[in-house]
Amino acid sequence: MSPRVPAPKFELYERVVIKSKERGFHGERGTVVCIESSAIRKDPAQPDRWAYVVHLPTHVVWRTFLQSDLESEGVFDPESVHRGERPEVSFDLVMKDDNDWMEGTYRLRGELWKVVIFRKDDVPELQLQPTTWKKPTKWEREVPGIVIRFPRKARVGRDDLLAAMSQAFGCSDWTEVDGPDSMMLR
Repeated sequence: MSPRVPAPKFELYERVVIKSKERGFHGERGTVVCIESSAIRKDPAQPDRWAYVVHLPTHVVWRTFLQSDLESEGVFDPESVHRGERPEVSFDLVMKDDNDWMEGTYRLRGELWKVVIFRKDDVPELQLQPTTWKKPTKWEREVPGIVIRFPRKARVGRDDLLAAMSQAFGCSDWTEVDGPDSMMLR
């Protein structure tokens, strides 16, 4: 970690109000569920470049905001409030009938959001590779997840992705939601 990177203004699970008017969420309340440093590390002189994934419960969405878009409410949620109640998945990219690459996030019962990457690769059969994405600052949380590799000739559509998730985690009742962006988490 570069010592020049200033500390983020907000902490994990801090409740915030959206003060930006640009994205249609002005005045909405939410909770920081992820802190992301890629922009601040490029320009530490601009502390408002910290990025935060915020859960907005009234819209049932997770969105990314810059530090300058947020204002603290001065209270925190317990981490347990943000653990999954059912198997949920969110895809970051536009789904096609057959995808060479897809990424997103998922959350199982009792767990926090994790990253999933699906890709076609030179493998003879479906392969599941647990992975952890490390983060470069002490304020960010490393994120676990999984890379799921399909044989190059396999069809990889929505049903195939969900079937692979079911095989990986032993549950078939996936709910697709508008979850956090995987690039912010990893």
